Amino acid sequence: MTSAGETQMRDNALYAYRLLAEESSDIVIVREPDGHIYFASPALTNLLGHTAAEMDVGKIADFIHPDDLDRSRSLNVAPLPGESFTATFRVRHAHGHYLWLETTVRGVYDPASGHFSHMLSVSRDVTLRVQHDMDIKAARERAEAASKAKSRFLANMSHELRTPLNAVIGFTDMMRQRTFGPLGNEKYEEYATLIYDSGQLLLDLISDMLDMAKIEAGKLELNIETVDFNGTIEDSVRMLRDRAENGGLELTVALPAEPLCLEADKRAVKQIMLNLLSNAIKFTPAGGSVGVSAAIEGGFAVITIADTGIGIPAEDLDRLGHPFEQVNGDPMLAKTGSGLGLALVRALTEKHGGTLTITSEEGVGTEVRASFPMQACKRAAA
Repeated sequence: MTSAGETQMRDNALYAYRLLAEESSDIVIVREPDGHIYFASPALTNLLGHTAAEMDVGKIADFIHPDDLDRSRSLNVAPLPGESFTATFRVRHAHGHYLWLETTVRGVYDPASGHFSHMLSVSRDVTLRVQHDMDIKAARERAEAASKAKSRFLANMSHELRTPLNAVIGFTDMMRQRTFGPLGNEKYEEYATLIYDSGQLLLDLISDMLDMAKIEAGKLELNIETVDFNGTIEDSVRMLRDRAENGGLELTVALPAEPLCLEADKRAVKQIMLNLLSNAIKFTPAGGSVGVSAAIEGGFAVITIADTGIGIPAEDLDRLGHPFEQVNGDPMLAKTGSGLGLALVRALTEKHGGTLTITSEEGVGTEVRASFPMQACKRAAA
C-alpha cells in the first residue's frame, strides 16, 4: 500500500518531469498504445506551428516529406525495453517549408506487469546541421569534378605538348650529332646542346604530369611483364653515375647475388628508380654519398636509396609524396623540379601493390624504401 508521502513524492516528480518537457526546446510527445497523442510539449507548436490535434494518429504522415516516409515509418514500432530507434526526416511547417527533425523513440513499459504502456518520442530541429552536411557534400562533389576536369586537361595538354617537343629534341639531337655536317660555328653547337637539354627537361616534366593526371583519373594502365629487378637498378645507376660524379658524390651499389624478378611494368619500375636516385643526387652536397641497395624482405623486393644529403625536417615528412609539394624553400638549397617526383613514385609503387617509406634527419640524410611484391624467377640462360 502506497503511503500519502510516497504519493506526494511521485506527484512532485511527475510535475517536475512535465515542467522539463514543457520548457525543452525539443519536441516531446507521449503517445498511447493506439497512437493517439497523450502529451505534446509546447515546442511542437513553437517549431512546426502545428497543434497536437493536427498531428495526431493517422495525420502525421500528411506532414512528412514524401521522400522520407519510409525512414519515418521505422519509428512506428515500439522498441523493446531498454532500446531506442532514431531517424532523421523532413516535416512540413505550418507555413509550408520543411524542417529536418532528428527523432528518437523509446517504449515505456509498466514496471509491475512489463506490458507496453506508452511511446515516448523526442524530436530535435537539425535543419542547420543537415544543410551544413549537404553543403559539404556538394562542395566535395564539385571539388572532385574539378579535379577530374583538371586531370583531363593535363592529360590532353601533355599530349599536345609532347608531339612538337619530340620534334624539337629530335632535330636538335641531329644538329648535335652533326648528322648532315658541321654547324659552322661553335656557338651554334653550344646552343643546340642547351636546346636539347632544356627540351629533355621539359619532356620529363610533361611526362610526369601526364602520368600523374592518368593516375588521378584512374586511367593509368600497367603493362605487366617479367622485370629483372637487379638489371633495372644497374641500368638506372649507369644512367646517373656521371651526374653523381660531376657533383662530387660517391655512388655505391649493393645487389644480392641471386636474381630478383618482378611481375611489373618495366617502364614504371625504372621511372621509380630514376626519380628516387636523381632526388638523392640532387639534394646531396659535394663530398657526400648515395647508396643503392636491394634485398628480399617478407615476400617483397625492396630497393633502398640512402644519402648523406641535407635531410628533411620531421614536421615536413608528411607533405612529401603529394603532387607539387617541395619541402625546401631556401634559395641556396632549393632545386629545380615540379614536386611531382615523389608523388609519382608513391602512386606507381602503390599501383603495383607495394609501399613507399621515407625516413630522414635534417642535416644527416634521407633513406627512401620502395617495396614491390616479388615472384620467384630464374635468369634466362644465355
